[in-house]
Amino acid sequence: MRTSLHDLWGCGRGPVRRVAPQIRLVAGAAGFGGCMVSTGATLWGTLCAGGIAGAWVLACRPPWRILSASVLLGLALLLPYFLLVPWLAQGEEAMAGRWAQALGVPWTILVRGLCGMLVSVATVTSLSASELREALLRLPVPTLVSAILLQIVYQTATLFYETRRVAAAMAVRGAASGGTTAWRVLFSLPRVWLPRVLLQAERVGAAMELRGYCDITPRFRQRAALSAGDWVVLAAALGSLALAVAVRILDRP
Repeated sequence: MRTSLHDLWGCGRGPVRRVAPQIRLVAGAAGFGGCMVSTGATLWGTLCAGGIAGAWVLACRPPWRILSASVLLGLALLLPYFLLVPWLAQGEEAMAGRWAQALGVPWTILVRGLCGMLVSVATVTSLSASELREALLRLPVPTLVSAILLQIVYQTATLFYETRRVAAAMAVRGAASGGTTAWRVLFSLPRVWLPRVLLQAERVGAAMELRGYCDITPRFRQRAALSAGDWVVLAAALGSLALAVAVRILDRP
């Protein structure tokens, strides 16, 4: 995925963008929880997880290049495990013809992982960095936890750009050619990249301490009233989570 991390936030163009930021964040968390509760061992569990992920993706409408890259990344990470586990963990049962039982666990991992990744990416594309800050401040989240999460989001892009600059400098100096050179570059990364990352972290920590990040509790003075659309999205998200729990309890394999 070559998309800039800063451009990834808030690039969705779905109808959920008209909902309050805190509702979007809660709805995304509820959708992710519904995908994690669902099981792939049953047909209804698979349909429930896929339906939750598909509905949230349609509501957020992330760009196609980001959605396709997320699907490919999820398949690359999860599909090898899905293909190998039946032979490694339950090889005798699989050879005896019990494919459904042998594929239950890896299929559940594939369904949960892929649907959870799609819900997470769609949530990120529905919120800009400033909207994420507003959502965390309006929700009952501890100030320290909110500050840490925001700094993780802000600094991840900076570290990503730092890594790209280091890789470009190495490529210009011939690090991309030759097997021996590549191994030397690999072993020298902790001495080049890691000190720069630590220096950046120290500068961020000093700046946060100077601005009294832990001494001031930033809160919005006016509480924004939720609209009817906000309540509908919140009810739908919590209803999907309740539906996933009910399907998990009632539809046992």
